[in-house]
Amino acid sequence: MTHVIVQVSDTHLSPTHAYFDDNWQTFVNEMQALRPDLVINTGDFAFNGPAVEDDIRYSYREAERLGLSYLTIPGNHDVGEPGDNPRLKQPVNNARLNTWKGYFGNDRFVKDIEDWRLIGINSELLGSGLDAEHQQWEFLEDALAGSDGRTLGLFSHKPLYQKTPGEGVSKWGILPEPRARLLGLLTAHKVRFVASGHLHRYRYTSVRGLDLIWCPTTAFITPSVKNDGCIRRVGYLKWTFDGHDVRHEFIEPDGFINHDMTWRTKKFGTTISLPPNPLPAAE
Repeated sequence: MTHVIVQVSDTHLSPTHAYFDDNWQTFVNEMQALRPDLVINTGDFAFNGPAVEDDIRYSYREAERLGLSYLTIPGNHDVGEPGDNPRLKQPVNNARLNTWKGYFGNDRFVKDIEDWRLIGINSELLGSGLDAEHQQWEFLEDALAGSDGRTLGLFSHKPLYQKTPGEGVSKWGILPEPRARLLGLLTAHKVRFVASGHLHRYRYTSVRGLDLIWCPTTAFITPSVKNDGCIRRVGYLKWTFDGHDVRHEFIEPDGFINHDMTWRTKKFGTTISLPPNPLPAAE
């Protein structure tokens, strides 16, 4: 039987900073017409979840409004991020994790769909040193080992790396030490693909049998003239699973707006320091 799953990422929703709400509303309408078997959000659901619980609350309400089965894993704009850099402004911690779990229930998942096992992890735990990180490693090892012959796919907010598996510390990928451990597990269990978000662009590459797919954002693009194999457009991914086979499509719906926030962030510093842009008042 064929199963259709939609991956959406980096939606950056907020009732007070609703810069990208227009694309999300278009996405909701599209999903209600498409009726996929499952929607997976690979993080940065919220605009500034680490600091503003109402952004997480609003994201949860919008997920429920889809009226579809869905799974979510958090990103750095939801729960903060790992690292020992003292300049890190929003480190992941137990309080932020508990806020997320209070709405979405968990920050990882296992979903078996006939011949496939899909696993979602919280990339923001990797390298954090929190007890939750150790628990997630145990969860991941058990999920991989117990797949019972199913083909494996992994969903994560951050990609394994941006350019090379051996690159150093970067805000664009998983930290080097946990990355190496994760790659070892993925290779040992012959995982077919890693699908991630975070970079606000689409790219599909394959390294030694492991497909690496970057999901685009529904929020804002980061324009560039680099010839790096990326599509820097807003959109989402439509996955089709059929037996042990899988394919995906980049979808940019009619009505999506490619918001370019670079001039705003140059003026205001970072995305989360942008001034309020509230939702219109209900009629």
